[in-house]
Amino acid sequence: MLQHLSRNTLLMQVFIKVVITVLFILYSSGIVLANEMDDELDIVENFMHTDTQSAIAKLNSMLARQDQLSMIQKSRLYMLLSLKHIYLAEYAAADDALDTALTFNPTEDIITRIYLYRVTTSIGLKDYKRAFTLLETNLSRIDNYQDNSIKIATYNRLLNVYLELEAYDEMLRISQLALNLNQGENPKNQCYSMLYYAVANLRTKQFDLASNLFTDTEQYCSEHGFPLIAVMSTKGQAIVAYENSLYDKAESLLLNALANYKKFKFEVEINEVHSFLGMTYFYLNRFEEAEQYANKVNDKPIAPNNLLVKKRANETLSLVAGKRGQFDKAYQYQVVANALSLQILNEQKVKENAYQMARFDSVEKNRENNSLMQDHELLMKQKDLFIKDKSSSIMFSTLLVGVSVGLLLLLISAWLQRNQFMKQAQRDGLTGIYNRRTGQELAENEFIQTQAVAEPFSVLLMDLDLFKNINDQFGHATGDWALKKFTSVIESLLRPNDVFTRMGGEEFAIFMPKQDLKSAADFAERLRAEVEAINTRFSGHDFSITVSCGISCADKHDLSLDPLIHRADLALYCAKHNGRNCVVCYNESMKHPQS
Repeated sequence: MLQHLSRNTLLMQVFIKVVITVLFILYSSGIVLANEMDDELDIVENFMHTDTQSAIAKLNSMLARQDQLSMIQKSRLYMLLSLKHIYLAEYAAADDALDTALTFNPTEDIITRIYLYRVTTSIGLKDYKRAFTLLETNLSRIDNYQDNSIKIATYNRLLNVYLELEAYDEMLRISQLALNLNQGENPKNQCYSMLYYAVANLRTKQFDLASNLFTDTEQYCSEHGFPLIAVMSTKGQAIVAYENSLYDKAESLLLNALANYKKFKFEVEINEVHSFLGMTYFYLNRFEEAEQYANKVNDKPIAPNNLLVKKRANETLSLVAGKRGQFDKAYQYQVVANALSLQILNEQKVKENAYQMARFDSVEKNRENNSLMQDHELLMKQKDLFIKDKSSSIMFSTLLVGVSVGLLLLLISAWLQRNQFMKQAQRDGLTGIYNRRTGQELAENEFIQTQAVAEPFSVLLMDLDLFKNINDQFGHATGDWALKKFTSVIESLLRPNDVFTRMGGEEFAIFMPKQDLKSAADFAERLRAEVEAINTRFSGHDFSITVSCGISCADKHDLSLDPLIHRADLALYCAKHNGRNCVVCYNESMKHPQS
């Protein structure tokens, strides 16, 4: 009996030891796996700023294994997924990924980063008011942090957002605050703060100070093992040299920066260096090298993060073409540069307005909070004055209301008159559609946007057949009726983004973004049939209206609308010579028409 109990006790002890060993192995494996996942997330985050393609590949691999991650790791994974979408300019998808990241109960540090990335998505979606509102919220969160190292790191992320919003005065303030808090204790934070402080001075045109700051930053960051920030500082010195017209020095620094950026595969920075090298070589009268570097940038598709470098590249190519006497090419490159400049300027204005509104709102809130007691005292004095001199107050109030109403009516009248004048300047007086100047400007902007994403763009030119005969036989009033009836029929067929324009007389154009040649031809045939079916008896006369149509579609060599309009005009010419009342699409044989 005792032997049996002893054997059972021994077996139970062995069993417990085995269970403990297995649990220890599983626990250790879990810790190892968690550490491995954290390391992989670190790799993704580091690659995201330098080698985006490698980061995306690694990210996709981790998404397939997300069931192995902890809640905090999942929140970080989806935060990094939003970064991927931001780099690909997919801002709505980035916003959705940030929403998902918040569902995994992230840490305070990750929550702050999520909100900062949400500022970036707001910028990408052009919702600048939301961006500045989120910034205010983040500043309040950061001020409540007790750990200075987390506070400084968050300030540095915030500086990148201010850079995107072009709020350079705020950059100066926050970077100085971060430097004062850090005092060199954390080299990584010190490097980023020094770099942003130098960039803020560069953007505010403090070139001498910026040059010294970039030099100090390069030396400090090289010594403390942050080579990428050192390279950015080299590029900063190069831009200062370029702005000061020291082109030999700028060339040397830019080539140095380029060689180092290539090691990191940092495409965004490489593009900017290429654009500055193009301009630098132009001013050094080395036109072949200027053209070579400018073309490296110009071959890239237009995207929100490269508008400025594309503009600079097109300006370089325009200047080079002008020096070579190739004035047609120079003009075309300058048209693209001007369109990009306009887009950049419009975004700058919107950002500035949103920034000023946000600052005004913030100041206004503080003012209201600080003056509650003063308002109360003023209210009591006004009440006392009202009791003492009621009749005078009523007269004053009536006068004030009258003046306010008068001013309001005056402002409304001025606003309506302004809108009327603007509409008159943009619209054709008879038909109410866009006139040639406004229509082509709007179409040019649509053309630039479709070319940026490699989508088709078609132009349809139309001419009312034998329109002079209508005027001669039935009078100009009937001719005007025919033009208005024609435009109303066409407007009922248009898509929301089509631009319908009167080019002059009886000639009209429809600019059709995202429409290929076949779709445009089908549309034109439907349009031609609808016009032919117009019942003219309501004009008081019985006659027919027909239209000839010429169509062209953009190709990759087109830099502006002018070549498309020219080709559509050749096709229209063929339509007229083919007996009118028909649709003709442009082909290469029309370049040299038979005599």
